[in-house]
Amino acid sequence: MTTTSQQPPAPEPSEGRRRDEVGGGRRVALIVLAVVVVAAIAVVGWVFTAGPMSESASQSRDVESALEDMSASSSFAEFNSHLCAEQRVPQDLVDTITASGEQTGTDLDAMFRESITGSLPENMEVTGVEINSPDATATVESGDEDAPAEEVVMREEDGAWKVCDQGVGMGTVPETE
Repeated sequence: MTTTSQQPPAPEPSEGRRRDEVGGGRRVALIVLAVVVVAAIAVVGWVFTAGPMSESASQSRDVESALEDMSASSSFAEFNSHLCAEQRVPQDLVDTITASGEQTGTDLDAMFRESITGSLPENMEVTGVEINSPDATATVESGDEDAPAEEVVMREEDGAWKVCDQGVGMGTVPETE
């Protein structure tokens, strides 16, 4: 004869114990949620104050873009427009030079492109930007290991960054002996 002994069913947890377990689970979930929210707020705060969406990061990108636009200039007038007021050739002189070239049949822009081609590094890379409003100093490298990095002084004029260095694109021109 086989006897099966049946175990009595486990007692149901008391109502108070169930509430404690559920309440404890909710507390843990709320703590985890609070930590996630605080971390998300911190990340968003960093992105807009010191990260890629910050004002300084935006200005750095604008400085780099201005230098790239300048190096891609296809005419003297376009190149001149990237220079700050004290370095820029007066517009009436640019117009006179352009008119002279048109009268003689000389393609001054082609001459400009040829002369500037070797002056501005083809693989120019901006490796750093230091903003001291309204000025900025951009560190530019040519990609040539033997060529030293060059610092280019820029100024924000009328909402755009302009190059304020003498001899920019032609190597560093010493200002004093």
